[in-house]
Amino acid sequence: MGDATDDRSDPEDLALWALHCYCPNARRTPHQVVSDGDNGRVLYAARHGVPRDEVDVSDAQLAQLLEFRLLEHDGEDLRTAFPVLGVRETTPLRAALRRLATPLVDAVEEPAQDIAAELRRRGIGHSMYAVVFGYALDLLLWRRLRAENAVPDTTLTAERPWWNGAFWAIHPPRAGSSGTNFYRLDEGLTLVAVWSDATLRHLDDLATTPRLAEALRDRHVTTVIDVAGRRRRVRLDDGRSAIPLVGVGDVLDELASAVAAPVAAFLLGHACEEARRYVSTDDRAVATVIVAHELIWEVIEQLIARGACAPAPRGEDLAALLFLLSARSS
Repeated sequence: MGDATDDRSDPEDLALWALHCYCPNARRTPHQVVSDGDNGRVLYAARHGVPRDEVDVSDAQLAQLLEFRLLEHDGEDLRTAFPVLGVRETTPLRAALRRLATPLVDAVEEPAQDIAAELRRRGIGHSMYAVVFGYALDLLLWRRLRAENAVPDTTLTAERPWWNGAFWAIHPPRAGSSGTNFYRLDEGLTLVAVWSDATLRHLDDLATTPRLAEALRDRHVTTVIDVAGRRRRVRLDDGRSAIPLVGVGDVLDELASAVAAPVAAFLLGHACEEARRYVSTDDRAVATVIVAHELIWEVIEQLIARGACAPAPRGEDLAALLFLLSARSS
């Protein structure tokens, strides 16, 4: 086997890998625990199972890793309790999804272009990436999967008080990948930010601005001062919002659903089995989450390559990375 799939190219510390969690109800996600001390090295060593006396792990470390459900033990043997996908798994997984995503991109290209046209009509063409990726592929898709019980339960329990759902490590990281964070502004409105490593802190500064919900509803407020003291645009010069509102049952919701539907159908069907076999877990729901994350990034990359979606905006105009979610859609 060549170097391209040789696991010797994987860092021997999972803290250096990309760590992902599908656990929206978490009180504390596992990311920091993996990074504490040499926990990442312990978890890497135990990824295929290892006797405890072959791993340098203290009783306190072991207790923490067991408490966070990151390790499991069978007698004196320890095993990492979440999927670890190194180069050997990631390379064929991404190659398979690159091929399998092509007919999906064919199916969603037209509604994605219609989303762009609708946003331009509203004067907010800058929001295309936020709506196509953040709303259609990283929100509505998960709703469809949850409705079919295809993803893990994320409800916290006495046995899992910190987080519940799916957690995994993958290497190499996917370049340019995005995620979404949710900020509940009030009972009627949630601000959703489509973030990257470069924008996460700035988006958080804006989203936690005091009395932001009131400012967003006031047609006379065009800019706000975020918690870091930066002025941020929230409204167009003509008084219309610079941030799209979704979840109200209008044409934008219909078009976003048309993007999410074929991708969900793929993940729920037999065609997904080829990709799932590269994920090292017997838990089908966890495997579906991992494949779904990789798939939505593949779909958006292909849409961008075709010119059917704008790339993630860069620069100071954070409004282009936001959308507002009405409580009516919950």
